Amino acid sequence: MRKSAFLFILLTFSAFVAKASAVDSLWNNANALYAEAQYERALEGYLEIEQSGTESFDLYYNMGNTYYKMQQYAYAILYYEKALRLDPDHADALHNLTIVREQCIDRIEPIPQFFVTQWIRKSYKKLPPGTWSVFSLVLLALSLTFVLLFVYAGSIKLRKASFVLAVVVFFLAVTSGIFARQSKKEATREDIAIIKSAVSSVKSAPGAQGKDILVLHEGTKVRVLEEAGEWVRIELEDGRQGWLLLHEILFVY
Repeated sequence: MRKSAFLFILLTFSAFVAKASAVDSLWNNANALYAEAQYERALEGYLEIEQSGTESFDLYYNMGNTYYKMQQYAYAILYYEKALRLDPDHADALHNLTIVREQCIDRIEPIPQFFVTQWIRKSYKKLPPGTWSVFSLVLLALSLTFVLLFVYAGSIKLRKASFVLAVVVFFLAVTSGIFARQSKKEATREDIAIIKSAVSSVKSAPGAQGKDILVLHEGTKVRVLEEAGEWVRIELEDGRQGWLLLHEILFVY
């Protein structure tokens, strides 16, 4: 029984090492091909890595760069968005995403947000959900320490100081917890998509009965509100809504 368990662990570990070695080989080869401007062959390697189940910022970022070089802007935007889900504040990815969006036809102005909402959104994107969670737990423990100090402190001044610190640190712990929740929600949302068709007609209703109300182009970012068969109801960043064919979009998740 022990030998069987050991053999299973050994085989599992060997398979893991073999897969990691194969991925490393594909990665190095794809990067070399990219450096030689052989973008289609480089992309084949990156896609094979992705199909193996590997997910990383570097992989998605390199795929975005490759698609951009191939002038496939919808897919470039798609993979920059995927990369930014893993590292929302990465300067190079944000810069490249801005550049590729300038190649797109549509110019959608987002609905202005209240400055407090903007600040909160920028703040929780600074760090991944796990880091915010760790901060929250550490600050909560520190807050409890100040509470104990307040209870057992001998002097009035120390008790006052520990009470104030306990309240402030607890507030920061709660804030970090909220940021962790929002950051995780943003990183795992499944309603963001990119238009992949060169030209897409947005209709007032799904099917032939819907009237054409808007025309969108490759690379435009949309939010998917609902699916109905082969149709999806989408919302633009400026709040306009309509229906598109499902096969005309690429989901970011």
